[in-house]
Amino acid sequence: MAKSSTNSSRRGFGVGRIFFVLMGIASFGVLAYLLVQVTYQFLVPPPAHRLLFVQDIPLPSGFCKTGPCTEHPLAPGVQQDFDGFDFQAYDPPTHKLFIAHTGPTPDMLVLAHPAFAPKFNPAVDIKFDGHIIVFDTEQDKLIARINIPQVAGMVDALDLRKVYAADAEESIVYSINVNTLKATPIQLDDNESPDAMSYDPVDHRIFVSDPGTNADPKNLNVDLNNQNVTVIDALTDKVFRKINLGGLPLLPGENVKSFANAPKVKVTQIRNIQNIPIYGHDVGHNKYDAGLQRVFVTSQVLGDANIRSTSDNPNPLPPPGTGELIAIDPVNATIVQRIVLPASCSTPHGMDIDTDQQIAFIACTKFDSASTLFQNLLRVDLRTMTVISTAPVNVRLAGGPDIVLIDHSQHVLFVACKGGISVFDEKAGEFKKLGDYVLGKGTHTIAVDEQTQEIFLPQLSGGIPILRIGRYNPNGV
Repeated sequence: MAKSSTNSSRRGFGVGRIFFVLMGIASFGVLAYLLVQVTYQFLVPPPAHRLLFVQDIPLPSGFCKTGPCTEHPLAPGVQQDFDGFDFQAYDPPTHKLFIAHTGPTPDMLVLAHPAFAPKFNPAVDIKFDGHIIVFDTEQDKLIARINIPQVAGMVDALDLRKVYAADAEESIVYSINVNTLKATPIQLDDNESPDAMSYDPVDHRIFVSDPGTNADPKNLNVDLNNQNVTVIDALTDKVFRKINLGGLPLLPGENVKSFANAPKVKVTQIRNIQNIPIYGHDVGHNKYDAGLQRVFVTSQVLGDANIRSTSDNPNPLPPPGTGELIAIDPVNATIVQRIVLPASCSTPHGMDIDTDQQIAFIACTKFDSASTLFQNLLRVDLRTMTVISTAPVNVRLAGGPDIVLIDHSQHVLFVACKGGISVFDEKAGEFKKLGDYVLGKGTHTIAVDEQTQEIFLPQLSGGIPILRIGRYNPNGV
């Protein structure tokens, strides 16, 4: 019995010893692996991102009526309530970047600060509310400030040496001489609220998207007569024609309440209203395609703007399946074709065109988690006016998409969003999303220097307005 016990002890000791040895080997292996990984991290730097930070340039305050800013208009400023930026226009020959610093929205300021209302004189103060900053990208410095308030859209008419800027608050488009920076006003009709613009260099015309603004503060819906594309003769800087989108009839498949269902509703100056949606059409961004000699406009049949967000309906959506792409003949300034976009594209807004492929890239901007509707990028073959099928989940955008811009030298597409920059490879046959990248907050406006691959992202950061400069890295991840 004693001998048996001794043998058992020896066997137990042997098993324990083997286990101890195996644990030691395993521990050593893990330690060696960790040491190799740590050493690798030190010796081999991680791959760089596709969007690299370069530098920040402080910008002036958005609202300047009195104080030091009047004496030093380019001095660094401070962030103000409801301040913001919009379109940019880059002029390669002069290396001048024109940046729309919209300034605080007057209506929002008055609503948020009632005590401010008696002090605010719209006829006077609007002139100081926002401006255009001119930045020299070669010298990396601010060189001028053009006092045009509440600028939304901008476009460079390269051959005419002009930049056009849309004052959305006063319904004025300004023609700016790129060399002298002198601005000439072109007055539009009241309540047009001009926004995005494009330039047709063949016919020398500026196409201005006018989504309109409500004339009655108690009614948020825009008059259908103010939902237009205004055509400006860029040689004379005179309005040539208005193309009304508000009075367009519904297309087949668009199931929306029209005037035929609401005979008591009246609308002026628009005929044959029976098949016209009651609240008209939103007017999104427009782009000129030289190859097809067409101007394309994104649009959306509108719902009732007076329906506010509630707990039962936190995200009011426009009528589903009523987003549109509209083709315009720039010579005759007439609409020649319209198509309905898929229901997965709610409120198409920002757009750019690859004129080599004749493909439009459109930012669909509405989301609704309850119906699995999310913001995504849509492609349309402009030669056939057909949507290129892509699963929306594969082309999701960062939150709050706005401006779409192609760097044609790199075949890279950027979608500037409030929540980051969505980047796509848009080469023919290789279209895919590359990723979402964050270079600050509120980055919904973007400009690109295709010679240097620098990108320009004006924004508010740390209580000050800045121009954040980045660079696209084609070898990044």
